[in-house]
Amino acid sequence: MPVPGANAVIDISHHQHVTVTGAKKIAEAGVIAVIHKASEGRDYRDSTYHERRKLFKSLGFLWGSYHFSSSASPILQVENYLNYAEPEADELVCLDYEPSSSGQNMSYGQMVEFIELVNREIGRWPVIYGGHLLREVLSNVGQSPVSNCPLWYARYSNTPIGIPPQWQRWALWQYSDGNNGQDPKLIPGFGRPDRDTFNGTLDELKKNWPLS
Repeated sequence: MPVPGANAVIDISHHQHVTVTGAKKIAEAGVIAVIHKASEGRDYRDSTYHERRKLFKSLGFLWGSYHFSSSASPILQVENYLNYAEPEADELVCLDYEPSSSGQNMSYGQMVEFIELVNREIGRWPVIYGGHLLREVLSNVGQSPVSNCPLWYARYSNTPIGIPPQWQRWALWQYSDGNNGQDPKLIPGFGRPDRDTFNGTLDELKKNWPLS
């Protein structure tokens, strides 16, 4: 499926098997940026994160990390994320806002507290990733601090429809989770990873990374 923009980003976690050969193969497939899960909730940390960060950055990939949300205290979640990911100035940072895998979902108020704490700590706004839950929780919200955050939009359809009104445009669009038929192409070493496209050209992606 042809997608708009620079179709050159994947996102992964410990669920993907990563090898040096595989990393080189995805570069040959046109991928230039990788966003990896770093943490979740108040205490989970992806044990593969730092080794893979070192590998991909050594091969010249743009790098980013994300924190998977929960209903735990935003202060504790931000501490868990930033203390573990230790994001550098050239690395994308992101709040992954979707249904929690442990207990209740992060509320709208907790999301706002999280992004404001991150901004206070590192001097820039995180990207916000989300799909149906993000649309639902923002449906009755007007102006919001979330508008300061670049939008990484999850929508598995032919176009990124239904963008929450707090944003005028998406920065990244996750158009496939690798299993929904939208992008069936296998990438050696990864199978079918989540695929993301940047709302702009490849040169603009390189110039604007880490997007915030």
